[in-house]
Amino acid sequence: MLEYHTSKSVVTVQCAFRAKYTKDPPTDKTICAWYKQFTQNGCLCKQKSSGHPLTAEDEVEQVRVSFLHSLKKSTATTAKELLMSKTTAWRVLRKRLVFKPYRIQMVQQLDKDHRCQLDFCLQLQDLMSSNDHFLEKVQFSDEAT
Repeated sequence: MLEYHTSKSVVTVQCAFRAKYTKDPPTDKTICAWYKQFTQNGCLCKQKSSGHPLTAEDEVEQVRVSFLHSLKKSTATTAKELLMSKTTAWRVLRKRLVFKPYRIQMVQQLDKDHRCQLDFCLQLQDLMSSNDHFLEKVQFSDEAT
């Protein structure tokens, strides 16, 4: 920047750059932009970007109430109801409210004969209380026989 400030010539700066670094110099627009930034800010540091704006607390509360009212509701449905983007609704759920998605799955249908199941459990409890090593002799399997 000192070279441009003293000579006011982009070509002089490009020649000095090429001589010092032995590579192609920055364009004239880049040099002028750097000089302008240096004179305004006193630094060529990258300015902090603003990022995406934070969601307001009242919108976070609306999403929370909406999902507590109906847990089966989709993110898209909630976003449409609250007039916000699906991404915003998803971010609020995952990052601000720390809700985790899940799906209830029925993996096995239980018999209607609950008395038989209860008797089996009581019998197992009796066997375990009478013999401390009973469970070491039982082999558990996930296969139906």
